Amino acid sequence: MREDRRSASREDLSDAWPRYTAASLGLRNYWYPVMWSRHLRKKPRAVILCGERIVLVRDRGTAYALHDRCPHRGIPLSQGRCHFPGLITCAYHGWCYDVRTGELAAALTDGPDSPIVGKQSVRVGTYPVAERAGLIWVYVGEEPAPPVEADVPTELLRPDTVVVGVIQRRRGNWRYAAENGVDEGHAKYLHRRTPWTFFREVPAWNIIHLGPSDDGEWQLRIPDHTRSADTYPRVGRWPRRRHFWESRSRGPLDVGARLPGWVRVRRQNWSAYEAYVPSDETHYLSVLFLAKWTAGPDAWLFRAWYWLWRRWAYHWRFNAQDQRMVESMQTPPERLYRPDVSITAWRKMCQTEARGSG
Repeated sequence: MREDRRSASREDLSDAWPRYTAASLGLRNYWYPVMWSRHLRKKPRAVILCGERIVLVRDRGTAYALHDRCPHRGIPLSQGRCHFPGLITCAYHGWCYDVRTGELAAALTDGPDSPIVGKQSVRVGTYPVAERAGLIWVYVGEEPAPPVEADVPTELLRPDTVVVGVIQRRRGNWRYAAENGVDEGHAKYLHRRTPWTFFREVPAWNIIHLGPSDDGEWQLRIPDHTRSADTYPRVGRWPRRRHFWESRSRGPLDVGARLPGWVRVRRQNWSAYEAYVPSDETHYLSVLFLAKWTAGPDAWLFRAWYWLWRRWAYHWRFNAQDQRMVESMQTPPERLYRPDVSITAWRKMCQTEARGSG
């Protein structure tokens, strides 16, 4: 094998992950979080998930998802309205579809006896929908949908879960965003001088290996060796000094990844979650939220702390640095190095463990 087909971490890069490489529109046969539950009311909302255009509606308290296209002339149903219970009406000619089954229930501009009503050729496709942890989850795939609990991190299903965060549609492919999330090396340089890390000592480098969490849900980055500073050829000592305002390292972060595109950073009494939800080849949904398991006044303090500090420092400033890299990334080709063992492990997991046929 030619040497230029191996990375610096000795990984074979010669078509090593064809299934993952081909998944530019995402991994199918999974539940994905796409919207905050509180944001879906009577007005239809459009999303793009795994390359499929979907309209979400809420009818009498329940969320539904349909293919966002009227079979008549191809107008997005998300431009329509929900005038009548259980129906969504196309904005162009008033065709009304059952939000549960997708069947054409009425064609208003063709009279109550319209012969087009009930024909299978004008049925709109539907998608499984569920609501958990304050989020709307949609399933896209060819296989029968498993229970949504299979794809929701178990800890988020607890009744005392408090969730706060942001959801944005961003430029870039979901794979670049997911690889940035599991990337072991970038935070030590890219994020070294952000408000979120300003008072923390960031190590210079470390060596890790990958292993499963106790519950088997997450693939963890487990540190083997860490140096807060070191001496480099032609560079000298880096970082050059530790500032007095930086606290001593609190130990390695508990960082885990799971399919189809999740990263979790577990803290002492709360956790940060990032879901990289595929939209199309050049956009993805960035689902960023923090969770804590509490109630009463402590829950309100957690929300206030988020809105006053963490939202700006973590979900805007900190993650904005990541987003600039995701938008700028141009691969292949690439030359990986030792810390990229976390990226190659993630690719292998997508290649070998993702649902559906290879």
